[in-house]
Amino acid sequence: MRFTKITATIGPATSEPTTLERLIKSGVAVARLNFSHGSHESHEKVINTLHDIQKRKRVAIMLDTKGPEIRTGDVTQPLMIQKGDEIIFTSKPTGKEKLPVVKVDYDGLPGDVKQTKVILIDNGAIEFRVTSIKGDIVTAKALEPGKIGSRRHINIPGAFVSLPSFTKKDWSDIEFGIKHDVDFIATSFVRTGKDIKELKNFLKQHKSQIEVIAKIETQQSLDNLSDIIDEADGIMIARGDLGVETPYEEVPRIQDEIILECRKKGKPVIVATHMLESMIQYPMPTRAEVMDIAHAAMGQTDCTMLSGETAGGMYPFKCIDAMSKILDANEKIDCIETMLALDDEMSGHKTDTRYQQAMSASMLARNIEADAIIVITKHGRTARAVSNWRPLMPIFAFTDSESVARRLMLSWAVDPYCISFSADPEKTVNDALAYAKEQKLIRKDQTVVIVSDILSGKTAVSSIQIRKVL
Repeated sequence: MRFTKITATIGPATSEPTTLERLIKSGVAVARLNFSHGSHESHEKVINTLHDIQKRKRVAIMLDTKGPEIRTGDVTQPLMIQKGDEIIFTSKPTGKEKLPVVKVDYDGLPGDVKQTKVILIDNGAIEFRVTSIKGDIVTAKALEPGKIGSRRHINIPGAFVSLPSFTKKDWSDIEFGIKHDVDFIATSFVRTGKDIKELKNFLKQHKSQIEVIAKIETQQSLDNLSDIIDEADGIMIARGDLGVETPYEEVPRIQDEIILECRKKGKPVIVATHMLESMIQYPMPTRAEVMDIAHAAMGQTDCTMLSGETAGGMYPFKCIDAMSKILDANEKIDCIETMLALDDEMSGHKTDTRYQQAMSASMLARNIEADAIIVITKHGRTARAVSNWRPLMPIFAFTDSESVARRLMLSWAVDPYCISFSADPEKTVNDALAYAKEQKLIRKDQTVVIVSDILSGKTAVSSIQIRKVL
């Protein structure tokens, strides 16, 4: 069993029903729908197909919001740029400018760009240094040649951009996700924990159990990382945008620090974007890409993500196969000692009985070389707590909620199953053992550690048990 999960983005290359089912069966735990592209109608078709696949193979669905953005205006012909050219960026061109003009769709550009003096087009394809700001007019010099066409993306790295965190489109897309029973919403342009609270309040008002994944992709989100992790249900390290908004040479360190912070706080974390970028066109990964995925696996992230590789690439199944092989070869690193060393830093856990139970069960299973850990979990929290200790063995989580089981697909080493719970905890444990044995998850004479309730008189109390499979 591979412990690190894979999220794959669904797009034109993988949206047909037979192709999509094949993709899920190849090892994808979470199907991501990128709402920066496509219509509600096209996404609805994919979601309906995924719901049908869920009857045969468990997979979670993630809706990734587009978020606010700054773009250039529409033009009839691209503006050709030479190194050293000065041009004007403005949302209110007059036609009287003496330099070439790029219209932008954001009135706040002059105020925001004062913080950084840098403007990037298309994620850094062209870099401009600001030379003057006068009213609505921003004048900047090109550091590279290139061209600027219609609706090109603009970044202002390091600036506190005063755009709202959610657009009208985002709220419409989120309502669509609620209606269609998605499992996760990945939020773009998160800047503070308040952004997450706003979304969670909206979901609560709609009586939705969807979990919120905060995308870390700006310097602002890094500045407020601890607060964001506290409020979110999970984190996505969106390295593509992060490498534009922050110095790219710092991204590896930032990635490791975010994974560590998520581990401290018991929140699942996804390493995303540019993982097998070359395989959009070529059937084998570069050795640098292999090293990148291996690094994420050795850091024991919960999940790695594929974007264009599976959405529109030529070799989506080869990408899944390559990522699976790399993860499997590099993820099994015993890190309980590291976790123990960090124990004092794990905020709020000292008096958390679930955390203490998970730690004890993981260490016990490791010390007796158990074959698996079985967790009986109502809401999934105990299973995630055990997962956070990375005990290097399968964690079979049994819940009575299909939606909880799907959301557990994101967590490291957790293999979730749905069974009916009994008022008698012992019967529930025996039903879980029987199911696991029937499905050949465990075999006779193997040893398992069980995390569950037991009855003490008429009261259910938490327990950790060692059992030999009969």
